[in-house]
Parts: sequence; structure tokens; C-alpha cells
Amino acid sequence: MGIDADNERVRGRRRKPPGLPQGKLRTAAQLLQNPDMLAHLSAFDEQGTDLLGWRNGLLRFFASRSPDHVEHVFIGGHDKYRKATHYRLIAAVTGEGLLTAEGEEWASNRRTIQPIFAKRHLDALVPHMTAATADFLDRWQQRPDGDTLDVAAAMSEVTLDVVGRALFGATLSDAADRLRPAVVVGLRTGVAAARLQLLLALPRWIVDLGGWLLYNVPFVPPPLSGIRRSMHTIDDVVRGVVDARSSSGGEGDLLDLLLAARDEDGNALSRTQVRDEVVTIVLAGHETTANGLAWLWYLLAKNPEARERLQQEVDDVLGDRIPTAADADRLVWTTACFQEAMRLYPPAWVLEREAVAEDELDGYRIPKHSTVIFPVILIHRDPRWWPDPLRFDPRRFLGERAAQSLRGAYLPFGAGRRACVGATFALMEGTLIAAMLTQRFLLDLVGGTPVRPEATVTLRPRDGLPMAMHRRPALV
Repeated sequence: MGIDADNERVRGRRRKPPGLPQGKLRTAAQLLQNPDMLAHLSAFDEQGTDLLGWRNGLLRFFASRSPDHVEHVFIGGHDKYRKATHYRLIAAVTGEGLLTAEGEEWASNRRTIQPIFAKRHLDALVPHMTAATADFLDRWQQRPDGDTLDVAAAMSEVTLDVVGRALFGATLSDAADRLRPAVVVGLRTGVAAARLQLLLALPRWIVDLGGWLLYNVPFVPPPLSGIRRSMHTIDDVVRGVVDARSSSGGEGDLLDLLLAARDEDGNALSRTQVRDEVVTIVLAGHETTANGLAWLWYLLAKNPEARERLQQEVDDVLGDRIPTAADADRLVWTTACFQEAMRLYPPAWVLEREAVAEDELDGYRIPKHSTVIFPVILIHRDPRWWPDPLRFDPRRFLGERAAQSLRGAYLPFGAGRRACVGATFALMEGTLIAAMLTQRFLLDLVGGTPVRPEATVTLRPRDGLPMAMHRRPALV
């Protein structure tokens, strides 16, 4: 053994972490596209480590399942990291909203927008949430009892309407028919962009240029033309609503709050900034909650005792009335069920950061420009942090047990300064939708239909989630 290697051992430091075992995951692209993420746990176990490293062309990648690494990258050492390069292609759809912006521009906008999601504002949005959900359930009421439907698609429909009303104060009507398919294409573009960038190892400046060209060049070939058309549809719908609001006055919704927001110097958000934040909320805000709810119904159908307790809580707290903002705090079991569903099937199932300066994790060197990947679903199912991790147990999020969860081990909304600004909104939204649906309906799995997760931008049921809906008897 050479002198340098001996010195490394004496210092207790290895410059490179273990690589991937033979026959296991070979590229970052595989990590992002393999829906059976749990199969990769053995790659960490075989090497006896929480950090794996490998190359893809000129790029270096690391995968970590350590809450301590989460704490370092997202909190303690956050100044050494930024969003991974493929977010620049997502920015072609969302613009420079809080999801994709970087540096001082992001920090300034975050300080300006954070107060909008204060509890007093969220409480005022609850009537918009419940009105959208009630209208959605009224449409379900017209279906025959026992009818089978795709619950994943249904949750996407209701959460888009909820976000639309919370943002714009009323239904999106004709705009929704244009916006919904464009949102789907936008999300597919995001995951396709991520895989393309990882496969080709494209530098950031090329990714930025590609996103700009896709949006601005008048003529591009299929399928890029379809993506470009969807991007402009989102842009047109949102700008139209913003322009109409600017001339007609307020409706007490998120858009009013965005238009009224001022930074520390008293400056309002520009029209482009408002547009970018609205698009970000629409794209990121509804899909994550929708998938969290879809997995909730799947898990409740497989755990009847938890479902019966949820039904009892809803009956006791609400009866047959529409919930209020105060009720959201009283629906503790309903909230815990939603949180546990997001643990087992986290909508934001992977987090990635790019090092902007050399760093170190557990004594291993993380070179500048490396990408550090955190497979959230693995962390959420690690038996070291979650006893009996595959069991659906909402009690994990009740009382003292909730406080025992490691901060870096539960990441449905990210972590650190860049944690989702709308996390409280999403949790309230999911709780109220779950409660209102439970008031009226029972959902059962359709026998023989396989349900498999698909790792796209979010973790969603791969072929939908067919379930049979049954009306619950009215309370006397």
C-alpha cells in the first residue's frame, strides 16, 4: 500500500466514498427513473455506507440516505450548494419562481412572499378550498354507487381547482380546460429534462440556452413544438388572469396578496415575478398534494382500522357540515394519516443539489460541480429512523411521537431555507379534502389491479389508481 494511501488511513479520511456494487445502479439517470427505489437500499447496505459516489462522463454524482447529510447540505452548509442543473430546464416552464431561482434574487423574493403564507392568510383561503372540494364531490354524487374511477386523476382535478380558487378567487372555468393539459405536459417536461441532462451530462450554460430557445424560437420540430405550445398556454392563461385582476380589483386571494406584497425597500413584485410565482404555485402546488392524497386513499383501503378511525373523527368533528379553518386543527388523525402517506410515498421523492464549492461529507471529498442526490423515499423507509418502516402507522405523527422524528429524516416538503413555502397550505388542503371526501364516500381498491409507483417529477401511481366509490350513509 502506498504512502499516500497510508496517510489517508492515518488521518481517518478517504477522499472518495464507496462506489456502486457490481450489477447495481450504474448512472444517476437510473436513480431518477427506476420506480422501485427500495431495491437500491441494498446498494448502500452492501457497501456499509450512507454515501455512494460515481461518475457519468465528466460529472460526479453522490447519493446519500443520511439525515446528517441532509442537515449539512440544506442547512449548515447551504451556501455551498444550489439547485441541480436540470432545474434550469424546469425554469423554462415555471420561470424564475421560488422553485428555480437562485442567489439574492431568490432570497429577496422568499422574504417578500413568505408572509403571504402566514396562518391568518391561509385561514381566509379555506372557504375557497372547501367550495372547490364541495363542487367536485357534488359531481361525484351524480355517479352510480360502486362506480370505478381513477382516484389519482380525480385528486389532480380537485387540487388544481383548489389551487386555482385560492390563487384567483373563483373557478378557472374555460381557463382550467386549457391549463390542466398544459400542466401535465409541463410536469412531463420536467422529468424528461432531468433525465436528458443526466444522461448527456450537459453543462449549465447549455441547459440555460436550451430552455431559452425552446420558449422563444418561433418554430421547433415535434415533440418540442408541443412542449413549447404548452409553455405558452400556461403563460397566456396566467398573464390573462393577472391582467384582468389588475384592472378589476381584489378578491381576497393569493393573487391579491402577491400583487400587494412589498420587499424591504417598499417595491412591489414585477409583473413577470408575479407571473412566475403563480405558475410555480399552479405547477408545483397541486400535483404534490394530489399524489399525496391518492396514496392516502390507497393506504387507507389497505388499512381498515386506520380508515375507520378517520371516519369516526370526521363524523365527530364535522358531522355533515362544511369544515372551517378551525376544524383543520381539530382533525388530528386525518392530518396524521396524510403525513404518514407522504412518508411512505413522498410526492417529492428525490432532492438534488449541485455543489458550488468543494465540500466534505463524513470525511469524503465532494468536488465542486458535483450533484448530491437524496432519495427521500429511502430515507423515509429507513428502519434506523422509522421502526417497522413499511407499516402504515399515523400514530408516528401524534403527540410526543411526532416530536421524536428526526428533522432530516422526514422531507415531504424539502428542508432548510428552501423548504416549500406552501407546506402549511398543502397540509391544510390535504386534510380538508380528505375530511370532506370521507364525509360522503368510501373508497375501495379494485381487486386484481396492480398499483405501482412511478418516479416522475412526483411519485404517482404508474397506471392510475382505480378504486370503487361507495356512498356513506347520511348522519342522522
